Amino acid sequence: MRLIRSLIGLVGFLLAWEVASRSFGARSIPPPSEVLTRCLTVFGEQRFVADVASTVLAWLIALCLAIAIAVPLGLVIGRIPVVRAATMPLIEFLRPLPGVALIPLITVLLGAGSQTKITLAVFAGVWPILFNTIYAVAEVDRHMVETARAFRTSRLRMISAVVLPSAAPFVLTGVRLTASIALIAVVATEFLYGGSIGVGQFVYVHGLSAGRMDTVLAVTVLAGLFGLVINATLAGAHRKWLGWPATGSSGDATSAKRWWPLVVSCVAVAAVLVVWQALTKAAADPYFPPPLEIAGRAGELWFSSPMLVGNILPSLGVLLGGWLIAAVLGIVLGIALGRAGKAMDYFGALLSFARSVPPPLLVPVFMVMFALGPQTELVTIVTGAIWPVLLNAVDGARSVDATKTDTARAFRISKPQWVFGIVLPAAAPKIFAGLRLSLSIALILMVLSELVGTSSGIGYQLASAQGYSDLAGMWAWIVLIGALGFVLNRLLMLVQRRSLAWHGGQFA
Repeated sequence: MRLIRSLIGLVGFLLAWEVASRSFGARSIPPPSEVLTRCLTVFGEQRFVADVASTVLAWLIALCLAIAIAVPLGLVIGRIPVVRAATMPLIEFLRPLPGVALIPLITVLLGAGSQTKITLAVFAGVWPILFNTIYAVAEVDRHMVETARAFRTSRLRMISAVVLPSAAPFVLTGVRLTASIALIAVVATEFLYGGSIGVGQFVYVHGLSAGRMDTVLAVTVLAGLFGLVINATLAGAHRKWLGWPATGSSGDATSAKRWWPLVVSCVAVAAVLVVWQALTKAAADPYFPPPLEIAGRAGELWFSSPMLVGNILPSLGVLLGGWLIAAVLGIVLGIALGRAGKAMDYFGALLSFARSVPPPLLVPVFMVMFALGPQTELVTIVTGAIWPVLLNAVDGARSVDATKTDTARAFRISKPQWVFGIVLPAAAPKIFAGLRLSLSIALILMVLSELVGTSSGIGYQLASAQGYSDLAGMWAWIVLIGALGFVLNRLLMLVQRRSLAWHGGQFA
């Protein structure tokens, strides 16, 4: 019955699209009948098959490398408190930095071949796995560890039999996030810098150069199906092989001593800057300027009135505006769908598919529909950032305790009281998790949309610095993007802690 409802929802969406396209603009946005026909014929093109193979191979290599790098590092950092305190500041800074912000720099260093998109995808994808591994390993139940030690379990056996099984569900969640993020990074690199073949370059050639929107949307549909299959496969593996409940830390008697991690963190950051300054000064490599040179160039760029008013503030406004629109729409629609009985049976598969579409593939469509400008950036951000909030809001709204529901009905509370007093507080932890992921996606899409074809903004200035071989300027803009991601993420965490103080959970 659920499958039938999903098919009804899909058919209804396609019919609405067909009618709207033929009535209001088939030239710019072709109807689904043409798009689905193109989906079947595009496989007959040898170039497309080669592009798909290139993209999938680069994505798979990047995913494997990210796992191979992040899991061992996460085990070490998570199990050794001093190492964790020393490295977390750097991880917290690099984690929100979108991989697309490094495209101009990595292209200068490595060229525009397959090595570039793999490198960027590894950088973008390593953080979810690393962060989840660190968190999971640090939160392994202390009683389990002490029991294993009492039996004189070796260190290797401790990791394989206690730590890894406890952390595995969190690690696989990180792998699922990395699979999506790495695909976005690969496609975005192919779209922006076409030195190598790939789906992104195929879309660029047919979308922006040839104006074949049917081909662009056909590739987008196929990419969404690929992402949907990969996510469903990983989710199935999670349920089948890692179905046990994740254990949490039972507490640590030394946790009250909060001052020493801060001291270690400050010393580690200072040491990294000193070593970086010494090494870059000695090497005199133009591609890696010393941090003092970057800081000086950053001061010239960030605080000059034309740059601040004409580029930085507009980018920040578009970023926050698009994210807030996505947040409001996602929460409202998510709560409505989550509490609407069988609504998700009709729309769940469609929403999961939409979430699986790599956002860079939709950029040519939005450029045709809205032309270049802030409106295109806003639409790009909203359509990519809404899904984590919406789907998390649906899950949160559906998880309201049955006792609370029965109590509310017994007291006959009004609909607004029910929504704002019971549903939203119950869904808030999952909504905030979606908001944090949505903010990271919004930053990625802000930079990507400005790299494509705008004449202002942080992304535009980053591309301009590459064009003028201003390496210190490129690093300055990259640092600014990372700083924006870090500050916005910490502010959202602060709001989350204040808003969910009653929940009693730990939010890191």
